Amino acid sequence: MASDELDPITLQVISGALDTIAEEMGHILYRMSFSSIIRESQDLGAGLFDTDFNTLCESESTPLHIGSLPGYLYGIQESLQGGVWNEGDVVLHNHPYFGASHSPDLAIVIPCFYQDQLVGFAANTAHHLDIGAATPGLIIDIPDVYAEGMLFAGTKLYEKGVRNDALWEFLGRNSRAAKQLQSDIEAQIASAKLGVRRFIELMERYGKDTILAATGQLMDYTERILRQKIDKIPDGEYRAEGYLDDDGKNRDIRLPIKVCVRVQGDSIEIDLTGSSDQVETGFNVPFEGSTKVACFCAIRSLLLDAETSEIQVPSNEGSFRPIKVIAPKGSIYNPEFPAAAEARFTQCNRVIDLIYKALAPVLPDQIIAG
Repeated sequence: MASDELDPITLQVISGALDTIAEEMGHILYRMSFSSIIRESQDLGAGLFDTDFNTLCESESTPLHIGSLPGYLYGIQESLQGGVWNEGDVVLHNHPYFGASHSPDLAIVIPCFYQDQLVGFAANTAHHLDIGAATPGLIIDIPDVYAEGMLFAGTKLYEKGVRNDALWEFLGRNSRAAKQLQSDIEAQIASAKLGVRRFIELMERYGKDTILAATGQLMDYTERILRQKIDKIPDGEYRAEGYLDDDGKNRDIRLPIKVCVRVQGDSIEIDLTGSSDQVETGFNVPFEGSTKVACFCAIRSLLLDAETSEIQVPSNEGSFRPIKVIAPKGSIYNPEFPAAAEARFTQCNRVIDLIYKALAPVLPDQIIAG
């Protein structure tokens, strides 16, 4: 079955199947993992993506993992070992200057081939306890990104189904928690392989053209719903300001954070111009993998909250399209290489809070207390 416009029942069934695949990928990952931060905190994200790196579905997990994987995929495109995807490849990626959220969040990406054609990707991210940084855990007082530990950009852990044993041993010998690191990566690989298998099963059942048509319609639907909600907000600029206590080293210097939310018609622009310059510690925020994701998280939580919405809106690329994020190069929210950028959680939460504060006058019923 192939059609430009699928019937609503088939579309809804495929939408539910995609959501189930993402959730199953997430469940496999956290149930197989050794580390408590993945197993208990579910500090992970998982989903399927098309060949243009659009999010087709995503697991319910830590908010700052949701929406980060397209950045990883674009970064992998720039850096992919050998420059070509092969069936059986497994790519390891965590470089914050190639789209990653921050270096402890390792991604595993596996290409999905159907009838010898690349049709998409199954991918996940998970926070790892130790990747060989200068000190254990999250660290702030470091001079540059190289002190964050092992950095991988488009690195093939498996190529055409064959594991790179030298790389596998390198991972184990450069982590203080080698057993956990390798076991958690194996859980990530199992999760991504499951995603590939389920995606292929879906195409075998409905046909490739039908699935690709459905994913396109579902992304357009989500985008349309979000734009309708944005269009109800009065056009204008909504501003808020705040501070971060310090950069983790210079304790007497507060860091200003400024947010301007511009609403024009059915689009939103979030501008962080005026926020602090990048700092000398690891307290910077990778733009693609974290700054943009925090802004997406804020808007989606306000306008597409599944608990308060009267309709079920699929979580996919359509929820990102109406949102544009600006952060000047060289600022704390868009640092220049090789600035360290490992500890970014507090800064992301601060941006989310300030977006809420800025929009409170026009969205009083959606803003949470705080």
